[in-house]
Amino acid sequence: MAVFLTLGVFSYKAGTLLANREVVTLSGRVDSQAATIAALRDENAILTRQAEAAGQTEAEWRERYEAEVPTGKALELFTMLKAQIAKGADPERIEFLVGLAANQQSCDSETRSKRFLVRTPLSDGATDAATFAERTIVVVAQGESATDAEGNPEAWYDVAKPVVLNFIEPGGASTEATGPLPLHHSVVRGDWEYRFSATADPRQGFISVTMERCAFP
Repeated sequence: MAVFLTLGVFSYKAGTLLANREVVTLSGRVDSQAATIAALRDENAILTRQAEAAGQTEAEWRERYEAEVPTGKALELFTMLKAQIAKGADPERIEFLVGLAANQQSCDSETRSKRFLVRTPLSDGATDAATFAERTIVVVAQGESATDAEGNPEAWYDVAKPVVLNFIEPGGASTEATGPLPLHHSVVRGDWEYRFSATADPRQGFISVTMERCAFP
């Protein structure tokens, strides 16, 4: 009986010791998993904040893009300004003219319109110029020849292709505007600014130019 009792006590203590070790091991695992879960929770919170910040930044950039990048008519004007600067136009002069456009100006109540032939490699030079501003500004136009169904050049210009307008002043000084019609250009002489608008005329081979005179500046 003593032997059995001793074995029973030993088995109980051994079992208790093993159980305690198991509890300690499991407790360590639980603590480790709890730490891992806490670390993952912190990492998830950081990622959430980063995603929110990225979303806010994207929204700010989208708003800035929509506010600063030109579209529609503004894009057309921006493209035109870039083209004029690329051809050598003075940026300060352009800025000055844009500023003038924002102010009310004194202009003549009537405009003057004339039509004339556009010069082409095959034209004969007849009636291919017009004078404005009491004959102090001569306007001539140069275009590419239109072609027939077989691709042969015609005497008149192709209205779908770019046209070059030259504005010649006394003494031989001149400025030009180039591009598809309609074209717009201004010439300043003394206290006046002469604003020109050129469009394709219904008559084949002709161009219509309208001039408006405004006080300058």
